[in-house]
Amino acid sequence: MTHTSSNHDLNSAPGHGASWSHAHTASTPNPAVPQSTIPPPPPLPPAPRPRNPKLPSTIPPLPGLPSNFGHEPVDKDMPRRRMMSRAKAKTEHRAPPLVPCHMFFYGSLMDPDVLQAMTGLPGAPLVKKGTITGFSIRMWGIYPALVPCSTGVVNGIVWEVTSEAHFRRLADYETSAYTWCECNVVLENGKSLSNCRTFCWAGDVNSRDLKEGTFDLERYQKHFKPSVLRRSTPR
Repeated sequence: MTHTSSNHDLNSAPGHGASWSHAHTASTPNPAVPQSTIPPPPPLPPAPRPRNPKLPSTIPPLPGLPSNFGHEPVDKDMPRRRMMSRAKAKTEHRAPPLVPCHMFFYGSLMDPDVLQAMTGLPGAPLVKKGTITGFSIRMWGIYPALVPCSTGVVNGIVWEVTSEAHFRRLADYETSAYTWCECNVVLENGKSLSNCRTFCWAGDVNSRDLKEGTFDLERYQKHFKPSVLRRSTPR
């Protein structure tokens, strides 16, 4: 009886049995509760795909410029201008007009210094102001292009060409994007000059390359004329 009573007292002692049971439970992991672990590192990024061997690694250079490149000003549109000129090379070139004849200029050649440099004249050319009708100006980048227009009026200058070589040099300067056509010029004094020549647009007058606008001679003289004169000076 005494032994039984001792066991009963031991198990029922306040706090003793409860403390042993709690410690035993805490030391035994519960399989229903996930254990805390360090998450695995993220996967490595995929290896870079090999470059397509069919694609060029570099952009091919532009085609070489023609020998008369030095006769024109340098600008950002020059490569495009040259490539488009070559694309229009299939346009039939008209034979030079009979000389002497009067030439009407409405773009960069209105500057006497540029005209002298392009033709190789020993002195300043003698020019006169005048206007033509039946044409209007559209812009091809920084360059003006003359296109037919029944109500149009264009201001410019007139210079008398006395050498076929001078005309050919001017045609080279304009490139095959332009061709010559006939026009009548009215001078400031009211005198009319018939059967004159001028360079007009050789391509489609409705081309998207042509934009509305006007030629600013002062802007050209400020930004582009110096490069023209430098490149045309013999070294």
